[in-house]
Amino acid sequence: MSRRRISIFKGKGMSSGECAGAHVMQKNAVRAATIGAVCLFGLIGSAGHACAQEAHSAAAALQKADTGRIERLRVPSPQLNDTIDVDVWLPEGFGADRDTRYPVLYMHDGQNLYDASTTWNGQAWEMDVTAGRLIKEGEIPPFIIVGIHSSPEKRVSQLMPQRAVKDAGLEELMAEVKLKGQPVLGDDYAAFVVETLKPLIDKTYPTLPDRDDTMVMGSSMGGLMSLYLISVYPDTFGGAACLSTHWYGSLNAGDSFGNAMIDFMERYLPDPSTHRLYFDHGTATIDAYYGPWETKALLKAQELGYKYGENLDSYIDYGAPHEESAWAARASRPLRFLFSRPSAPQSQKNL
Repeated sequence: MSRRRISIFKGKGMSSGECAGAHVMQKNAVRAATIGAVCLFGLIGSAGHACAQEAHSAAAALQKADTGRIERLRVPSPQLNDTIDVDVWLPEGFGADRDTRYPVLYMHDGQNLYDASTTWNGQAWEMDVTAGRLIKEGEIPPFIIVGIHSSPEKRVSQLMPQRAVKDAGLEELMAEVKLKGQPVLGDDYAAFVVETLKPLIDKTYPTLPDRDDTMVMGSSMGGLMSLYLISVYPDTFGGAACLSTHWYGSLNAGDSFGNAMIDFMERYLPDPSTHRLYFDHGTATIDAYYGPWETKALLKAQELGYKYGENLDSYIDYGAPHEESAWAARASRPLRFLFSRPSAPQSQKNL
């Protein structure tokens, strides 16, 4: 532990009572979806502000894991001029073999990944549960999840694909309609992940640091940023999973943002011989808007050489809304797609 230069807090596994309580909280899905829509679009100022305050408060809570364990890192970011909370999930058996090294999955909105009892809406991705089950059943190799927290005040600004909106001349428009006057900081966020966070993770934990064992995954704006990261940093990330990707950027921006993202894919999508792409969406609430744009994105990916059954996959979750419980229900799909291949943890002696 002495070689780590950052603050680390460890979360213990949940008791059966705590686990049951978390699942009871998930039954408030209707209320959560309503509040989530208010937060995302800012339809009601006071409710949106209250939601943001609640999310900010919840971000400080240390998440607990049903399987494996969670460590919290507080990582100074010179790019964002802030200190970012990062919740790292380590699988069962981690550290038992000192020579074992692990693939890594980077995820956005890290405060919502593991523990529903700590989130603003009583929902979580339950990534520890799904990943732990798939690993135990031998469907995928053990891997590490790096959950990067977002703040309600800065999330949209930091997850905005900056090069896409800038190249399309939309930077000022997006700052006005979606960011409420904040600058677009997508490049600073991406640089933090690649230039500050990843080197720290690779130094702190026994990772497989190469591109083929480094993946990125997120939902909504996090889906956009996942696509952005693999495109702008193709030497760093070998696969991206984009769930409920927010192709509109803002419903007030019309088709301009979606067109900008398709144009971005045309210019920057990485080599299909070395990269993998997964897309999905539901059909309820906000996800009902995504289908046509997802189809365009999939056609563009295929036009650029991506092929189903090789390096491209997609899924439509009929009836699923835009919320963590829906992403939790289908998270096994992108995990299998990203990790079901010959990339099991390797001995350092074989590297």
